[in-house]
Amino acid sequence: MPLFDQARIGELVVGGGAQNWALIGISFDVSNRAALGDVSLRLDTSLEPGLHAWVLHGADVSVSSIDGVATFHVIDESRSIADVHSDFDLGVIGVDHVVINTPDLMRTSDALSAATGAPLKRVRDAGNNMQQGFHRLGSVVVEIVTAPTMHPGPASLWGFVLNVKDIYAVASHVGPDVLSIPKPAVQTGKLIATFRSSLGLGVPLALMGQDTN
Repeated sequence: MPLFDQARIGELVVGGGAQNWALIGISFDVSNRAALGDVSLRLDTSLEPGLHAWVLHGADVSVSSIDGVATFHVIDESRSIADVHSDFDLGVIGVDHVVINTPDLMRTSDALSAATGAPLKRVRDAGNNMQQGFHRLGSVVVEIVTAPTMHPGPASLWGFVLNVKDIYAVASHVGPDVLSIPKPAVQTGKLIATFRSSLGLGVPLALMGQDTN
């Protein structure tokens, strides 16, 4: 397996309109980027709502697709993201994990390892014949999910989860019509809440934070 220089995720590329993201406190600078810790979220308004691609640093630059996941590479790291203030502050610490759906977990896992050098850490049985495989790219966990109900074909980016400073404060500010009520996550001592699909983000997006109660 090739060894790369600590491959990590530099950007996540989403489509749709900026106004939908503004509803949840994420605003974009003049280059259509928003800082999510050490990962940037880039909005491409020419694309339909959804999570379309990722931009990697330290991976094999000859790879443009990881088992169907559109993959680009960081060329110029000198680019900075302007500090853009939203109507309220989500308090994002960083991206906790990115989810990839696939009909073949090991096929996608092997492709990810070959392109990034990041090994498969473990496989978890999530019940109902669903399995999750975990890799780590920099500060972000990549969760590869498979289930018998997934159609044959390539893998695809599905959604992502953000770590926030105070999940209770966000939930209180936006209300239950925007964000589900925080509930215990799989990770001990953490809570998770999901933004409603009615917001039109086109991307399954959740928040994770410490359970301080």
